[in-house]
Amino acid sequence: MFNPASDLPAIADGLETVTLRRRGDPPGAPGTAIERALRLAVVRREPIVGNRYEVRRRVDTFGRFTAGDVVWRLPTGVLAAPPGVGDVLLDAGGRRWTILEVEEPRLAACWRCTARDLALAYSLDDSVAVLEPVYAKGGGGAAEATWVIGRTGVRASIQPIRDAPAVNHSVRLAVRRVRILLAEDLDLSAAHRIRGPDGTVYRILAVAGRERLGEPQTIEAETL
Repeated sequence: MFNPASDLPAIADGLETVTLRRRGDPPGAPGTAIERALRLAVVRREPIVGNRYEVRRRVDTFGRFTAGDVVWRLPTGVLAAPPGVGDVLLDAGGRRWTILEVEEPRLAACWRCTARDLALAYSLDDSVAVLEPVYAKGGGGAAEATWVIGRTGVRASIQPIRDAPAVNHSVRLAVRRVRILLAEDLDLSAAHRIRGPDGTVYRILAVAGRERLGEPQTIEAETL
């Protein structure tokens, strides 16, 4: 139940309309609009400690509040089923909030959802595009790939790992190895490419982290 004595001082924003997208929905799914959602600041239960990735600011390990965490109160009457862990809320400004905890307080007609803005919590300040292959028969009869844009504007952080030597037709080249953190869980494989904000294209070597709620999806990649 909303408690004016404790909740009013913690209100970060007023009532707003948000969109709920279920975990596993296909890209571009419209979601469910929820009016009169209330955003509340969280009170840190534990100090921020540890950092899993090489980020430009300290972040929490999963399970502890970060600067990117808030509590959303969502009215229960507008949803056919309760929000779930891993669902995403899009606020009025287009920011993505991944739901980490769901609670229905007694005597309250609202769901209490603790959610995290991964882009804020992990300083994902870059914007990248995902390139997808389209295959067509080439002049020699073999299938050849043409790369087209599948997604743009994905919040990310591109972090260098090391420069590795590579040999191409007996010419020694420098290949840059990077770790790319994404704010969204995308269905990616080695068949995809990532284009950075400076136009650099990266070949995907490995993808991890889709099941780690509250943490970015992690891609290991190298320059072409």
